[in-house]
Amino acid sequence: MITTEIEINASPETVRRVLLDFPNISKWHTGFVKSITPLDTNDPLAVCKKLHCVMKDFEFESIITENSPNKFAWQGPPVMTVSGLHSFLIEPSKGNPGGTIFTQMEEYSGGISFLMQPWLLGKPIKGQFEEFNTDLKKKCEIP
Repeated sequence: MITTEIEINASPETVRRVLLDFPNISKWHTGFVKSITPLDTNDPLAVCKKLHCVMKDFEFESIITENSPNKFAWQGPPVMTVSGLHSFLIEPSKGNPGGTIFTQMEEYSGGISFLMQPWLLGKPIKGQFEEFNTDLKKKCEIP
């Protein structure tokens, strides 16, 4: 599993709104996430709906597994026997009233998923998550 976390000086509602505004991600993040597009216009972010995700080096379709006030998650397809459950957690900060703890993580499963640890093949992925988190923080903290 790869997990990253950042404190954002904005409300969980603000962080969630910015994160799920998929058409505008490319305006505040120029890293590995190129676009995320819901494939259904009727309740596009509902559980079991599909997303078309374009990343720096690949693209795929994922299925939304959770969409609650504190969590948005999708299951990606198997790639070389490895599947990833990608989650964004949006929780009120305990140390900074009005702020948010934003966690991004990927839980891997499959035959060679052990290779995706943050100290092995997952190292660049962790860096990409951290870059995305920093860009999200900057966007959310703009007055």
